[in-house]
Amino acid sequence: MPPPNAPPATTAGPPWWLVLVAILAIVTGLYLWLRDGPKPVPPGPGVPPASSSVGSAAPDGAPQAGNAPAGAASEADASAPKVDAPKYPLPAAQAEASALPETEHSDPPVLEALLGLATRDAMAQFLNMQDFVRRFVVTVDHLPRELIPAQLSAVRRVPGALAVATEDGTITLQPENFTRYDAFVRFVESLDSRKMVAVYLRFYPLLQREYRAMGFPQGHFHDRVIEAIDDMLAAPEVTGPIRLVQPQVHHKFADPLLESLSAGRKIMIRVGPAHAARLKKVLRELRAGLVR
Repeated sequence: MPPPNAPPATTAGPPWWLVLVAILAIVTGLYLWLRDGPKPVPPGPGVPPASSSVGSAAPDGAPQAGNAPAGAASEADASAPKVDAPKYPLPAAQAEASALPETEHSDPPVLEALLGLATRDAMAQFLNMQDFVRRFVVTVDHLPRELIPAQLSAVRRVPGALAVATEDGTITLQPENFTRYDAFVRFVESLDSRKMVAVYLRFYPLLQREYRAMGFPQGHFHDRVIEAIDDMLAAPEVTGPIRLVQPQVHHKFADPLLESLSAGRKIMIRVGPAHAARLKKVLRELRAGLVR
């Protein structure tokens, strides 16, 4: 319901990640459209901005290069903050970061890999492929947050107007609105989860590097992916009419409890209960392939 008209929220791969993009993304794009406008990408709570050297941080499990002789700890190593082990280790070894292009040159190989999951036309219809690695990381990271920066969405907005009915001053979301997400949900369900996981693992070093450069120098992007999935899976199932309010241009949920939910959970509500059930099924399958 987050479409161009003013959805009911606050503002507003595949490898494994394409589905993430598709799903996490699907849901993401939906949410983005509900916001009043693009917002800057905030760093994580209590995490200082990454320095210019963060972009070259080694991926999970990769040793840091140094000039000190073997067996000797340099001063930098001694003073460097300890990086906690990931909560959810990757299910398989990822590619070497050195074998992958820099993020700014990654679009061609990423697109080529994604074309093994869906046609170019399908990709263009549902995804924003330019600067895809950064878009994907930003989208996933913000799903458990309050909002997703619309200008960095990995998913395109769903066409059509928000379907609402107004009676005696009460605005209600109409079931017809859910059909706007039919094509996207079918697209997500068509993706091969095993291939998505393979693509995700292949390009994971790029995702991890971008995540740390974004302001999480000690973070593990894979952990954030699982957190985003779990957050959406925990979205409540809303039965009965969904009332909205329109304080300005965009609609919001009238129920303060619904309005206070994360971007990912709101998306699951806006797509409708039937679509939410289908998306949750895909999310559970992806999670099973990502956590072993």
